[in-house]
Amino acid sequence: MNSAGEDGKTKAIKAAKAFEFYVRAVWPFHRYFALNKINKRCQRCAASERMIPLDSSGLCKKCLDFSKSSDRESVTVTSSRKSKELQDKTLFQELLRTYQGAGKGQYDALVMYSGGKDSSYLIRRIQEEFPQLRVLAFTVDNGFMSPVAKENIEFLIPKLKVDHLFLKPKKELYIKLFKYALTHLNEEGSYGTVDFSDGELMLDLARNIAAEKGIPLILCGYSKYQVQNGLKLQNFESPREREFSDRTETAKIPLKNIFNPEELKYRWQGSLWPKASVARLLFPLYCWDLEEAEILAKVQEWGLTSPKNYSPIVTNHQLIPLCGVVDVHQNGYSSFENEFCRMIREGKADKDHWQKVFEFLEYTSKTGLFVRSTVLESLQQLGLSIEDVGIKFS
Repeated sequence: MNSAGEDGKTKAIKAAKAFEFYVRAVWPFHRYFALNKINKRCQRCAASERMIPLDSSGLCKKCLDFSKSSDRESVTVTSSRKSKELQDKTLFQELLRTYQGAGKGQYDALVMYSGGKDSSYLIRRIQEEFPQLRVLAFTVDNGFMSPVAKENIEFLIPKLKVDHLFLKPKKELYIKLFKYALTHLNEEGSYGTVDFSDGELMLDLARNIAAEKGIPLILCGYSKYQVQNGLKLQNFESPREREFSDRTETAKIPLKNIFNPEELKYRWQGSLWPKASVARLLFPLYCWDLEEAEILAKVQEWGLTSPKNYSPIVTNHQLIPLCGVVDVHQNGYSSFENEFCRMIREGKADKDHWQKVFEFLEYTSKTGLFVRSTVLESLQQLGLSIEDVGIKFS
């Protein structure tokens, strides 16, 4: 790794460690002197009052509705839901068994691989349960990929014993996408605009690779929440009609507003391919629906964690802090909170930990503590100013 990469890696690690230490050891005391800079939060799920109003008891409507639905949920409803989940798992397993050895070329499944615990868990479990399924791991560098994430991938791929394809499109493509998305946020903020459009481009590139190489399956490690709330699906598979169609927009933004005709060739054009060449897009974690702790325990058991165990704060791509700060300034809270609040509500994430993270992110977004230099650097790379995205550090 070159010296510039090492400098970037060192800087990212130091910033992440400082942030985490402050959240864990200092913020519980500091917050009492900063209450005028943070909003009230739901007593049960830590949702900001800017995201959803709280009642007089300090609970949000989603928590109240969740409690009511849990109280009145009958045995019949519970049984019906469990039956559907079992049916999904059975169909998924049958599907993967059917496609073992079915690829026209060397591979049967293209697996999206970020180097994180979810995608590592996904590959190893597929290897164990479907050993005849020929897997190709696939990573896309969006130009803002964490140097630590790259290091993790280099460390883990040999352990997974899987072929790996690393694709790095020209950075200008992503700069155009992120610049436009950040200045045209939809009602779901950065999560539903910047992060979503990034994911959609990643999947389009996977669709193209799969069609070119005759790979019949694409496996993506999106969580059940991401499938339901991001892709607006209630199934472990993307509808075939969607896969046969052409990509014309992302996050409700027409692609022609962002890219020129040559750049649009990167996007998926399903109508140009024979239907038999269009891969099926599956979301295994939708079926498995595991708690974060379960996945972490398994990857640790399999030895699929970085020896230095870096935090997601430093392995996520470099625009995540900017996205969080922009959200706080424009909407009063980070749009990424929705997913974690739901997990807290369902007992899949720790409320105390995530409330500290949410609160400190809100505070530091307003003051610039720990994030100012990172935010300014990201904006400079995108050719934007703080005025362009509505940031006003106090």
